Parts: sequence; C-alpha cells; structure tokens
Amino acid sequence: MMKKAEMQEQEFLEICSSYDYDLLTNKIEMTLKDYQRITYLVSSLGYSQYLQFLIGKYMDLAQADEEREEREHEIYLEYPEYYEDEGILEEEEKWLEEFLNQLPEKKREYFEKLIKES
Repeated sequence: MMKKAEMQEQEFLEICSSYDYDLLTNKIEMTLKDYQRITYLVSSLGYSQYLQFLIGKYMDLAQADEEREEREHEIYLEYPEYYEDEGILEEEEKWLEEFLNQLPEKKREYFEKLIKES
C-alpha cells in the first residue's frame, strides 16, 4: 500500500499549478516565499503527512520559515494588529483563491469543501 504522504503528494501534484509542479519536482528552485505558500496550501487541504515530508525535504526553508513565524509572533504579542496591517491574512486568502481558481469547477467544489473541513 502506498504511504499516506505519497498519496497526498500525488493528489497535490495533480491539482497544483504548473509552476508549483515545477517547484515540487525540482525543475525550479524553491524560494522561501514559494515554500510558505505551498506549505500553507498543503496544510489548508489537511495533507499533514505530505506537509511533514515537505518540511523534511526543505529543511533550510522550514528553519527560516519557523524563525520568521517566531519573530512575527513576538511582534504580534506587542502589536496585535500586526497581521492585519501587514496583510498577512489577506495574502493567505489570496493564495487559496488563486489555487482554487486554477482548478476545474468540479474539482474546485470538492477542494473548497476539503479546505473548510480541514
């Protein structure tokens, strides 16, 4: 039987944009921003095993991302409007929207539901 992470990976590679496909298959170099966006999408879909796999595959980016999150959280404690003022949540919304918009309609409905449930 295929491991859960591999199943989730295959599912994600079938539905992601061609740009993300190239990133995830090492045709293009993964940047921190791309890593943040892709792990956000994978996590929103509830693909937790694939997320763990990506963290392992991109150790350096995962480390940098974690440090960024810790910094942002510290800022947030002093300055609760930080996420809103910086447009962080808006950006995440935009990532989801772009991801869903590039799907065929039938699939879009399924994945919208998946995201709501995750």
